[in-house]
Amino acid sequence: MHRSSDSGSSPSLRSPRAFALFYAIVIAAAALLFAVFAPGLGAPRWLTVAVVGVLMLASEWNPIALPGGGYATASAAFDLPSLVILGPFVTAALDVVCTLLVQGAALRKPPLKVAFNLACFAITDFAAGAAFTAAGGHIGSLSLARDVPALLACGGAYFLANSTLVSMVIGLAEGPSPWRVWQRNFQTGLMHHLSFIALGTLVAVTYFGAGPWGIVLFAIPFLVARQAFRLVMEIRSDLKDFVRALTEVLDEIDPYTRHHSMRVAAYSVRLARALKLPEHAIEELEYAALVHDLGKIGPRHQRIVQTPGALSGEDLRVLREHPAAGAAIVSKVRALTRAAAIVRSHHEQPDGRGYPYGLLGDDVPFEARILKVMDAFDAMTSDRPYRRALTPPDAIAQIERGAGTEFDTRVVGCLLDLHRGGKFPLLPSPSREDLELLRIRPVRARS
Repeated sequence: MHRSSDSGSSPSLRSPRAFALFYAIVIAAAALLFAVFAPGLGAPRWLTVAVVGVLMLASEWNPIALPGGGYATASAAFDLPSLVILGPFVTAALDVVCTLLVQGAALRKPPLKVAFNLACFAITDFAAGAAFTAAGGHIGSLSLARDVPALLACGGAYFLANSTLVSMVIGLAEGPSPWRVWQRNFQTGLMHHLSFIALGTLVAVTYFGAGPWGIVLFAIPFLVARQAFRLVMEIRSDLKDFVRALTEVLDEIDPYTRHHSMRVAAYSVRLARALKLPEHAIEELEYAALVHDLGKIGPRHQRIVQTPGALSGEDLRVLREHPAAGAAIVSKVRALTRAAAIVRSHHEQPDGRGYPYGLLGDDVPFEARILKVMDAFDAMTSDRPYRRALTPPDAIAQIERGAGTEFDTRVVGCLLDLHRGGKFPLLPSPSREDLELLRIRPVRARS
């Protein structure tokens, strides 16, 4: 089961009115569903209710942070069998009680957030239960050979309802769009999410063969599966932290380069989303943008990039080594193989006159073409030690003149559209005087 972040108590929201309306609709819909399903409630199986309740309570503790915002638990492993055995009303009621005890009483989460999560869990349970019965399933009985379509419908509805609600609220509260939140949180780890649904199906089958205590047999597999999911999410989070730590290395060598990389990463993400790249590609592009100048950490490169005027032939040769040098460093991390390819190619050009390999046209990764444009844009619109920044219109006009030769035409066209629509604001950068102070600071710190 997935839940929202702490956005319900956030002082600033991306879309305040839409956020408030969505919150109200979800809570009202949950209340209505409880009212509609309550009259048909039969006598519950109290031992089963107690066992499932304890396991649900345990699954709610220590939720797992998701990379795109919000949290996840592995409660689907027990929600799904509960839906088949006890029905949607009892399952939703158990989720409500567990959420109140864990989030409300123990963790003392903001009341508005707790209310939304209660409603989200309830709607998910009712949607999954309705899908199960609509596909021919019968609450309180299960024949695996007969009810496979019903179980698939139940699991699918559960996943879609929960992931949609959570993505909507995070997208409206924090951004980016709900669809992109869904991609980042659910698409990349789809098999892990579906594995909990499969485990829940096995729990239901075991229950009807061994009774309530058969559910307890799945406690250890459940804990192992949840820990594996946690490790995957933590590795993804640690990877981003590691990439950002590499930019701190640049800060020790050249504060300008680090500030430049952070801005280029933000610009690249913004442009890539406008170009409708999938989130997994945008994530790789962001990693690459953060470390695209890592190959410049050597003293020879530092001398060259601070040299005003024309460069010698030897200086140009040394400078053109930095994409390959940076890619060699980044490629040592297996998870960053794609990012390394982007770093290696971010100075290649459509006309084949780029470096280090002179790649031509479509041989240059598309993400690298985005990075090249944003690298140039930020370099032009920020102060250098030897010159003042250009204005954004002047920089974009210069980039437009290089479209088709130095820069990718599609990428440049998207940048122009965003700029003309006022959707590409300039990020603040240090002045030339600020940069001089930043250069002095690391030296003093080591003295």
